[in-house]
Amino acid sequence: MSAPDARAGALSRRIIEHEIAGREAPADVAAVIEGAFRRLHQVMSTVIGPLGFQAVVTRAVHLTRRACPGFDACHVTCGDTVVMTGMSELIERDGAAQAGAAAAVLLANVISLLCSFIGEDLTFRLLRRGWTGLPGEGERPGAEEA
Repeated sequence: MSAPDARAGALSRRIIEHEIAGREAPADVAAVIEGAFRRLHQVMSTVIGPLGFQAVVTRAVHLTRRACPGFDACHVTCGDTVVMTGMSELIERDGAAQAGAAAAVLLANVISLLCSFIGEDLTFRLLRRGWTGLPGEGERPGAEEA
């Protein structure tokens, strides 16, 4: 897998922008980004379990570090929940927009990997469960499988 698919990228940007909206303080932005991944963990762990989610996130972090070198300072651990360390520092160093873009790449990688493992339809159904009020949420991915 070299890059997340366009739909995963667009949805992940929409989710991160929705979560960050109106926040400026690095700690606040970092907290809502971490909160988005916690919500994703809650929704997806019901299907793939905490260890499955951890495996997906670990691979997604590796892919994100290749695409966003500044993301090297961030560490994501999964267990009963998701803990992200280094995000506040990344925001202070590179700004909220750049850190948000890196978080969106991470989320897109997670979504793309989930689509590969559990299928696109189930992945997007679960995402809609986690983000019911998301602008543009009525858009459904195409039914084609690669």
